[in-house]
Amino acid sequence: MVGYFAFAYFAIEFFSLNKYDWMLEPGDSVCSIPHQSFGNRSIQAGIAAFFLITPLLVALLRNLYIGNRYKTGYYAAVILGVVLYGGWIFFGRFVVC
Repeated sequence: MVGYFAFAYFAIEFFSLNKYDWMLEPGDSVCSIPHQSFGNRSIQAGIAAFFLITPLLVALLRNLYIGNRYKTGYYAAVILGVVLYGGWIFFGRFVVC
């Protein structure tokens, strides 16, 4: 699962690129560059969520069917972590601007 966490981190960072990220200079924040529209961010977030959460949902449903409570909770926690981190990267950090 550590490998999946690393993969999910880099994939979310890649999918959340703003077309103005090249304008960031050392010491700047995301508030100092123009923002993409909410529609574009929603599409990027949906694509990232589909590719990152689908394998975890399949594993979660499989473990629910088998009855393995430990792995079910483990996969549910990982899904929650990916959703929360993705939500922060795609939408949350722009709310404070």
